[in-house]
Amino acid sequence: MTLINRILELPFFESWLPDRLRPVKEVIISDQYSQALLLETEKFIDDIIQVTEIERMNRVFKRKTTQMKLQIKIRKKRLRIDICDQKLSEAPIKKRIIIEVFRKIYKTKNGTGKVLEATIYYSYQGKSYVRSVKRSPFLHGIFYKLDMLDDALIGRLVKQNEQEIRNQATNTSPTEKQEEIRNLLVEMKRISNHNHHLAVDPIIENRLGSIIQQIDRIVPDFHLLDIEDRHTIKRVVREDLPNLLHSYLALTQIQQLEQKENFIVAIARIETKIISLIKQMETMKLDRMEQLFRLNKIRYDK
Repeated sequence: MTLINRILELPFFESWLPDRLRPVKEVIISDQYSQALLLETEKFIDDIIQVTEIERMNRVFKRKTTQMKLQIKIRKKRLRIDICDQKLSEAPIKKRIIIEVFRKIYKTKNGTGKVLEATIYYSYQGKSYVRSVKRSPFLHGIFYKLDMLDDALIGRLVKQNEQEIRNQATNTSPTEKQEEIRNLLVEMKRISNHNHHLAVDPIIENRLGSIIQQIDRIVPDFHLLDIEDRHTIKRVVREDLPNLLHSYLALTQIQQLEQKENFIVAIARIETKIISLIKQMETMKLDRMEQLFRLNKIRYDK
């Protein structure tokens, strides 16, 4: 939990805030049912990101089970997600979470779309409450996924415009490898911005920054890697690093202290793998150079 979160949760400060700005208590969204709800929401956003064609700018996506109901509205200027427990849900505290953010091309803050609303509505011990989830560590993953969705939508718009220009001028289009590199750079920038915005432990921030620097070394020669290794790099920036970071930040302060060493070991394993790929690429480039020298000698050494 960040310093500002701890200050806002002090009774003296909290009593001065309107209900919708008071941070939600961790106990309300830390139970297994709430975690399952939030995890399913992240998967839901991932599925929308994978939709290859979104014909209209204004779209509504829904997912409904006996336990939960999810809805995402995509508008020209905003993204809105509605998350709620169903009446038949086993969750002891029924809740509804609404998050609405500006699209980045209209209003940004700290590199992501400015948050318009991030509130939770729930009933507890016979009383109804409205609280803020804007700074809750349990919602970091959802905000991160919404940023990914926004980038995906912007990327499709850009590609559509680029394609229209190409159709008028030439039939050439970017290669799959160029597209892979572009997406990789977007994800790397997202992790860097997110890492800085969350103000995590300096040691952890430095380790994460080191991994991004190592991946940055790979980008110019990304095409030299085989399919499996390219998939590994993409998985690191799209899934492994964000998931590790968000899961760690969702822990209590005591739990973070207990798990800090394990967390650092986990990201060290990732960095070791990336360094091994860099060495592999350097060897491949050296072998290629030696091969050209041999070919040069055969052709011109008479």
